[in-house]
Amino acid sequence: MGVLTRRFGSRQPTPIQVRWMDGEPVEFQRRPVRRGPRYLVTDVQERWIEESPWPFPSPMPVGGDQMRCWRVLATSSADPERPAEEFVLRMRAGPGVWDLIRVDE
Repeated sequence: MGVLTRRFGSRQPTPIQVRWMDGEPVEFQRRPVRRGPRYLVTDVQERWIEESPWPFPSPMPVGGDQMRCWRVLATSSADPERPAEEFVLRMRAGPGVWDLIRVDE
């Protein structure tokens, strides 16, 4: 099997595309599924910063990059009548690199 034909498993944590305003996430969607459900953030419950466990050399000082994290409540834009669900979003160092690291079900 060639390198180009090999199928790769899903990345963990789940990559997402986030739209944000004034430093806060307001909407997100899982990638690479461009037409999948979008979620609208209804409340930001908690914010924190954690160190990145990058497995490769980082240009940042010893200790790794810092990642901004948010615990949010969000509703699906396809079904806004459903109760809000809790998600944890993480923004890695660098523009536009977001992860969905936990979904409470």
